[in-house]
Amino acid sequence: MRFVRNFVICFLIVFFVNYLLPGIDVVNQTKIPHIQGDLIFSLSLGLLNALILPLLGFFDGYLTKPRIAIATLILNFAAYAFLKILPLGIFVTTIQGYILASLIISIACFILHYMEMKRRSSPSLP
Repeated sequence: MRFVRNFVICFLIVFFVNYLLPGIDVVNQTKIPHIQGDLIFSLSLGLLNALILPLLGFFDGYLTKPRIAIATLILNFAAYAFLKILPLGIFVTTIQGYILASLIISIACFILHYMEMKRRSSPSLP
């Protein structure tokens, strides 16, 4: 259930960052009817961001704050760089939009993963 919560929060963060930040233009130019490119991008990036902590925990049980921070930064900067290649209906028009969107999503998802990591490490009450 926590994974679904993290996925929904990451999805909402990505979705609203695309609409609210300057330097990112969302255009409805997809060939898929009734599903816009911004939803596809937000769902996929939200899912990838939600999978960071479980995948890092699966491959290496020793989770640290720097590893999670680096993984979120690399993922989000790469995802917004791929928007130049993939025609998803989201255009990053300025370097300011690229950096701000990647950093805000990375920081928000890092805080979300850090709280989950902290919850996992704290002893549960009987």
